[in-house]
Amino acid sequence: MEQASWQPAADHFLGTTHTSVAEEPIGAYIHAFQDSANHAMPAPWNCADPMPVARAEHFGGVRVAALAVVSTVAWLTITLLPYEVSTLSDGYRAGPVGAGWITAAELLALACAASCLGQTIAFRDKRRLTILGIAIALAATLGCLLTDHIVPIVALRLLFGVGTGIVAAATNALPALHESPKKLFAYMQLALGVVFGLAIFVVGAVQSFAGRNAVFFVDLIFLLTLGSAAFLLPKGVVSDLPSSGARMKLRLPEGAASSLAALALMWIAQGALWAFASTAGAASGMDPDSLVRWLSIAGFTTPFGAAAAAALGERRGYTAPLILGFAVQILVALAMYCSFSRPFFIAGALVSNMTTTFTTPYLQGVLASLDGTGRATALSGAAANFGAAVGPALGAMLVAQTVAPLGVTSAIMLSISLGLALSSLRSLSASSRARSAA
Repeated sequence: MEQASWQPAADHFLGTTHTSVAEEPIGAYIHAFQDSANHAMPAPWNCADPMPVARAEHFGGVRVAALAVVSTVAWLTITLLPYEVSTLSDGYRAGPVGAGWITAAELLALACAASCLGQTIAFRDKRRLTILGIAIALAATLGCLLTDHIVPIVALRLLFGVGTGIVAAATNALPALHESPKKLFAYMQLALGVVFGLAIFVVGAVQSFAGRNAVFFVDLIFLLTLGSAAFLLPKGVVSDLPSSGARMKLRLPEGAASSLAALALMWIAQGALWAFASTAGAASGMDPDSLVRWLSIAGFTTPFGAAAAAALGERRGYTAPLILGFAVQILVALAMYCSFSRPFFIAGALVSNMTTTFTTPYLQGVLASLDGTGRATALSGAAANFGAAVGPALGAMLVAQTVAPLGVTSAIMLSISLGLALSSLRSLSASSRARSAA
């Protein structure tokens, strides 16, 4: 089949190459796990399956820092979600329900863009993709600042989601090429925690002169400052793109789907818990001023979970940290939503964000170990944002007369998520034994 006329230009920008002999790439590398203790060891693997194989990619300190910084751009919607909902609801008169649907659609656009791109992410130049995604998000943000009508705002927010979805796919795929993917994901979560806390301060600072456009102005500031690090990223092209006649396998490795489902379920639960934290706080006897103060403090505790994951690394494997992370999340859900106690709510709120940034790098590390091409980790951003979009809607259905059903449901979902994560670890161990035998 003849390629469309625009294909060469697109391939040139995205750094994509075509070859008729890429069906069985050889002489490349993946991250193979050599023991059942889940310790990452890069090893050569010659595979007859028509899957791309990850080449070794050099990550210096500058590139690691650049990836950690620019990856936070993909989380801007979630980071500024309460402020965006308030802006759309009051500033543009969309109402709370309408604003909720708009932000949910934005997150779903992000998830869809990341999912579609994730299928061929191994063949793409991640640096150029990240720059492209940031450029799209910048254009959408400038459009939001220049219009006063809700209809173009909706379209532009969807476009913003597509741009950040491209960034999510590209930046989440790169750690799979690092010798220690879990540690790199932990650095990315650490940067996210810092940006999360900084966003609370910046939005308040610009509100006085930016008015209802404060959230869009903050988007613009973060895109220009954090996004500039994209020029320092590695290309991360894993292998050549098969020609149109070559067969390309799109099926993910065994166990990857379980890890993605675990990540999505965890973020559904966390999205619901965070969205209705103020409601749970009021039910626990918190006055409005005290509630705002403690939730703001909780926002600044976010980096500590990622810092703990980075410090622990893989010394304890993956099983123990995952059990610990999910167990604490379950306790937090029950403490905040089922105890109806002020001290338990405060303790749960302070720990809540830390558990998410601690557990997420381990789940993404499992994905990177199962699939060294980066396709599975590229989809992890889509899974997390899909969960963040669904979570508040689920919470709205469960919070009626009392918040306890939301706490119980979240605890159950987190338990299922833990089971899925442990199932993917069994697949990882089986894959390691098979590769060792080969």
